[in-house]
Amino acid sequence: MKRAAVVAGSFYPSSASRLKESIEICFKSSLGPGYIPSRLTERLQKNLAIIVPHAGYIYSGPVAAHAYAEAAKFGKPELVVLVGPNHTGFGAQIGLWAQGEWETPLGSAEVDREAGEIFLSSCDEAAENYEAHINEHSLEVQLPFLQHLFGEFRILPISIFPVLIKTCEKIARGLDAIASNRHSVLFVFSTDLNHYESEEITRRKDQMAIEKIIAKDPVGLYTVVAKEKITMCGLSTIATLLFMKHFGKPRLLSHATSADVTKDRTQAVGYASFICEPA
Repeated sequence: MKRAAVVAGSFYPSSASRLKESIEICFKSSLGPGYIPSRLTERLQKNLAIIVPHAGYIYSGPVAAHAYAEAAKFGKPELVVLVGPNHTGFGAQIGLWAQGEWETPLGSAEVDREAGEIFLSSCDEAAENYEAHINEHSLEVQLPFLQHLFGEFRILPISIFPVLIKTCEKIARGLDAIASNRHSVLFVFSTDLNHYESEEITRRKDQMAIEKIIAKDPVGLYTVVAKEKITMCGLSTIATLLFMKHFGKPRLLSHATSADVTKDRTQAVGYASFICEPA
């Protein structure tokens, strides 16, 4: 099962040379960390988790670059577990791409079938499902950043529909099972924050969600998103991370909006990045 890149040429450049240049621009941007991390060969010695956005690189790439630069300080992971929202509406509620490889202009990454079996055996609501991933962008846009920094590694892509909070807890148990069995894993969780309101409103709503994330409060996050009508597309994705017992509280690395790039203050989307170390 080979998944070809579907948003190359739209969310990020389709040629390898232009893609590398685009990633380096994200790292060097005034909204990014300001430097390009060196490609690492030293093995990651402890599991890590990051939260990153998933818009086009021109909009959210610099914010994502903060998380990738911070993760790179710890070493090269053997496995990257990618967890993101399902925007398309197709496929399983919790869809796992269980075998084969994913391609980008920078090469291919092999899916770790054994890690997938651990997850499926620990989360009975998840299913092998390829339809959930075929046209979904939230995980694909992470791969070039990872390939640029780490070269070769295995992946496990998991797509999540908006689900009940009790389901997030079940997904977290499946991910904790992977974390208990593997010790060189980077868990990448993806979400954008509030969508298409004024920058002032977006920043205010984003901050309310950010406060619940850094408090590691999944119930509080679900509550404030519902109460304040925060249009955060990866709510279930991030609540899942917050339920994981393996990790401590997330640390905020960067927060910005699309208005920082477009200068359109009337229709802004919020982006943030975080890192979590083991509890």
